Amino acid sequence: MIIAHCHWYFPAAIGDNLAFRLVIGNGRHGVAVFFVISGYLITGLLLREFDKTGTVSLKRFYFRRTLRIFPPFYAFLAVVGLLWVMGIAIGEDLPSFLAAATYTVAYYPGMKMGVIFHSWSLSIEEQFYLLWPLTFLIWHRRQKVVNLAFILILLMPVVRLALYFIAPGQRGHEDYMVQGWVDTMMVGCLLALLKREPKWERRRRRYLNAWTASAMAITGFFVVPWVALVLPRNLSAPFGLVENTLTALCIGGVLVYVVENTDSLAAKILNNRVIRHVGVLSYSIYLWQALFTWESLPMLPYGLVYTLAAAEISYWLVERPALSLRTRLESRL
Repeated sequence: MIIAHCHWYFPAAIGDNLAFRLVIGNGRHGVAVFFVISGYLITGLLLREFDKTGTVSLKRFYFRRTLRIFPPFYAFLAVVGLLWVMGIAIGEDLPSFLAAATYTVAYYPGMKMGVIFHSWSLSIEEQFYLLWPLTFLIWHRRQKVVNLAFILILLMPVVRLALYFIAPGQRGHEDYMVQGWVDTMMVGCLLALLKREPKWERRRRRYLNAWTASAMAITGFFVVPWVALVLPRNLSAPFGLVENTLTALCIGGVLVYVVENTDSLAAKILNNRVIRHVGVLSYSIYLWQALFTWESLPMLPYGLVYTLAAAEISYWLVERPALSLRTRLESRL
């Protein structure tokens, strides 16, 4: 995603290269990976709590997510707001700031393409945090949550296709709205739920290996966007409405393979100390990278160094204290 935001800095030989355009593109693959992992992780946490207590404490869930997400984001937003008032971070306006601050960018088609525009993905993530735990609690008690996740994966491309014709004025904006990514998140949720299904586990052990995982990675990150690129224009737009779903299914397969095969080469690379530290900083990196890689504030190549420095500062001064506060409050409550 960060590399995609740096595309304006690269020479044409790189930026116009077919592999760069397909694999890196506009960063949507990075967003898809994030959403699939998020669905997988959150559903796993909900399942463990349900197994332990027979229910899910919505108050505790929202409390934990609030102290995880809010403090770093509002610290970032405060800095950007100050720069905007000073006339440095151009491209913003008050409605865009309000949409970002209230996590409603996913419902605001008029969002300005400034340094806070990337909060659209955080907005969608917050809608997921808000709705999925309650939905999980209701449907899991009825033992129908697997069916629900499966139905949403199949239904959302149909919804996007219907909106493509019903609301032509919003074409292209579905990538920044909830309906554009619900199925991507549900792929992660479904895979976490299927871990409890013996038939699924037998098939996973039989068919999911290094070769099939590699094939899914190539299909999701190269073949699917290539098909969207070569299709005639009258077909490429409708295909784009199912592109996220196909990519998410491939990402999900790779995710399960890595999680279940900790001795694999991919798992060893991802468990490297440096990669793990980047993972710890990932939320702060996500927040701050837009400020230092934006074309209207040209800071590259040093912007990448500034991004890491800002992420480290944010983690130690904002994230870590907020998480410590969360732990202390949880122990008291």
